Amino acid sequence: MIKELLEKQQPIVYRALDNACKTNRISSAYLFTGPYGTPKYEAAVLLAQSILCEKKNGLACEECNTCRRVREGTYADLMILDGKDESISKEMIDGIQEKFSKTALEENGQRIYIIKNAENATISAQNSMLKFLEEPGSGVTAILTTDNVNRMLPTIISRCTVLPFMPRSAKDYFDDLIHEGVNQEDAYFMSHIVKDMADLKNMYDIEGQKNTVLFEHVCGMLKQFLNCEGMKRKELSVDWEVNWSSKAKDTNISKKENLLMLSSFYDLLMLYAHDVITENLDGPLWYQNVVKNSFEKKKMCCDILRIALEEKDACNRYNDLNLVLYQSLYQLGGINDTNK
Repeated sequence: MIKELLEKQQPIVYRALDNACKTNRISSAYLFTGPYGTPKYEAAVLLAQSILCEKKNGLACEECNTCRRVREGTYADLMILDGKDESISKEMIDGIQEKFSKTALEENGQRIYIIKNAENATISAQNSMLKFLEEPGSGVTAILTTDNVNRMLPTIISRCTVLPFMPRSAKDYFDDLIHEGVNQEDAYFMSHIVKDMADLKNMYDIEGQKNTVLFEHVCGMLKQFLNCEGMKRKELSVDWEVNWSSKAKDTNISKKENLLMLSSFYDLLMLYAHDVITENLDGPLWYQNVVKNSFEKKKMCCDILRIALEEKDACNRYNDLNLVLYQSLYQLGGINDTNK
C-alpha cells in the first residue's frame, strides 16, 4: 500500500499529510518536490484518495471503491497530466480549467487535478496554471510534482504548500535490489544507477536475470574505460557504435535504450571517481583493486567527476547522443593520468 511505502521512505511527508487529513486542513494546492525516484506521484495519488475516500478517517483506506477508481484513473472528477514525455501546454491547463468550471460529476463534489513533472510545462502553461491557482474555485485541489523545483515559477511555488521529498541512499536501493534477487556485484553498480525501483525492469527482469542489451553493456563500457588510459579512451566511441549501442530496429526504442545506457555509464564514472577520491573500497574485488590502484590519481578523478556530471546533464532526448559520448571521451582522453 502507498501509505506503508510513504511512511517508510518519507516519514516527514507522511506525517504532514496524515495530520492535514485528520484535522481537515487540506490546502487548495500542493507542490511535491524532490529528486527523481522519490514517491512524489504515489503521494499525490494517496492525497487524492484521502480527499475522496468513502471512510474519511485520516489518510485514505486505499481499499474502497472510490480509492480504487482514483488509483485506476477512472474517477470522473480527477484529471492527471504528465510532462514526462511531452511538454505541458497552455491548452492542456486551459482544458482542466474549462472542465472544472462546470458542475462536478461525482456526488462528492470535490475536484482534483494532478500535474506530474510540472517543471516541463511551458512558460505560458505555467502562467495559466498560476491564474488557476489564484482562483481555483470551490472544491478544487491542485497537486503538482516536480523533480526540479528551480524550473517552476516562483509565484507558483509561493501559492502552494511545498512538501520536499528526501533522496534515498544507495544503500537503500542496494537492499531493495538484493531483495529483488539481484546478485551483490551487480547490485552495487545498479544501486548507483536505478533511482526508481520501477526502472529495475529496464535493467533486469523480475527473476533477476540481466538484460544484456543494457546493464551488461553499461558495465562493459565501464570496464573498457577503466582498462584504457589517455587518448585510447576515445576508441570507446567506436566500440559504442559497434558493440554497445542499442540494436533495436524501432528508432524510439533505440534512442530510449541508448539514453539510459549513456546516462548510466556516466553514473558509474561518477561512482568510480567518488570512490577514488574518498578512498572507498566497496563493490566487487576486481573493482576494489582498480579503485585502490587509482588512489594516486585523485586530481584526475576530480576531472572525471566534473566531465561525467556535465555530460550526464547533456544526455537528453533532444541531443545527438553519439556526439555527447564522443565529446566526453575526447575530454576524458585529454586528462593527464599521472596528475595527482
